[in-house]
Amino acid sequence: MKLITTIVFVTLMVQSVFSQDIEKCREIVKITIDAINTKSAVELENHLAADFEIANQKGEIAKIVLKQLFTQLGDKVQSYSEINTEIIEKSITLTYSIKYKKMGEKNATFVFDENNKLKKLELFKMEVKTMDKSKGKIDKPEKEVITIPFTMIGNLIAVDVMLNNKKRVFLFDSGSPSVILNSKYIQQNGTNRKKTISSSSSKGVNGSISGMNIEKVEKLDFAGIKIENQDVLTLDISNLEKSLETDIEIYGLIGYELIKDYDILFDYDKRELTLINPDFFTQYKNNELSNYKLTIVPFSLSNHIPVIKARIGSKDYSFGIDCGAETNLLDKRHFQQLSRYVKHIEKDTLSGADKNRVEVEKGLLNKVIICGKKFKNMRSVFSDISHLNNGYKLKLDGLMGYELLSKQKTLISYRRKEMIFIE
Repeated sequence: MKLITTIVFVTLMVQSVFSQDIEKCREIVKITIDAINTKSAVELENHLAADFEIANQKGEIAKIVLKQLFTQLGDKVQSYSEINTEIIEKSITLTYSIKYKKMGEKNATFVFDENNKLKKLELFKMEVKTMDKSKGKIDKPEKEVITIPFTMIGNLIAVDVMLNNKKRVFLFDSGSPSVILNSKYIQQNGTNRKKTISSSSSKGVNGSISGMNIEKVEKLDFAGIKIENQDVLTLDISNLEKSLETDIEIYGLIGYELIKDYDILFDYDKRELTLINPDFFTQYKNNELSNYKLTIVPFSLSNHIPVIKARIGSKDYSFGIDCGAETNLLDKRHFQQLSRYVKHIEKDTLSGADKNRVEVEKGLLNKVIICGKKFKNMRSVFSDISHLNNGYKLKLDGLMGYELLSKQKTLISYRRKEMIFIE
């Protein structure tokens, strides 16, 4: 009788422990669902095993893929329910049916280790493409100074690029980390493609970008700066074309990786970009800028984004510099505090790169001071920029682009980490 009692006690104790573990695992499932809906893996990262696996990727690469999955998925979970529980030795496997708004119902598998850490996740069948960095090479011309004419599409800079020996229009976007091609104009092979998630990311000013892929480009030539037979990111930016109300076919974005080795001079009056070899800048300054007043603004470089301090009222705020920002963009959490410095406030809808439209507050920011220089009546929008801060691990209060760079000639030097207002 005593033996039977002991066996029963041990059995009940084991069941209790497993029950407790399963409840912890179910809570992590809920955190995963929230991560999908908020497009952020920040909280879920605390519950991942060191050897976490997703899409046949493990460890740190798997964690990167997870972040991209939530950023790029572009879908929301409407409901989910547990359909199976399996306990094998020190592992717990939970299977769920998840109903997505766009994709419909998919079965998902969550595997947990003995410490209730998420060891493996399969939300749906997908493949992961990675950039082949080993073949990455950028050929640069020997010129010390490259002058590039541009046109304006809205408040964005449009430049000519030779893509596979054909002249195409690209947007010059320092906020993009890399060259990106518009998938709308890229021939896709085959019709039955799995869901693809790229292992690199890009964020638009107003939303995360979904539908990203990787394709090989034969040749791209931007003012003599060339890449050949290399992997590049592709995504559908047709929504951007639509929002700009242009009939011009925008074939892609010229981003940071192609321009980072140059000082970049923006001249919106002349509609010219000038790329200057940093080693040649002193001579260029003596020859071309000796009659101008120069205001030097130091910045820190966070990933590929220059970050400056700007004073509004009595407080300093951190702004990223991005020529792809058509207006000043401030995090909506500052609206209540800063609204007294904004005139002509009204509500508007903003179309993001993820094709979602959100309601925002906009107006004219009365005065911004940067290194003693005053900027008045800057068009500004208050919106959620958490996707930027989370995606690039930034701590920005906002972005500045056209509204700042177009007020005077402006030079950005990534090497010296300084922005120069030229007047």
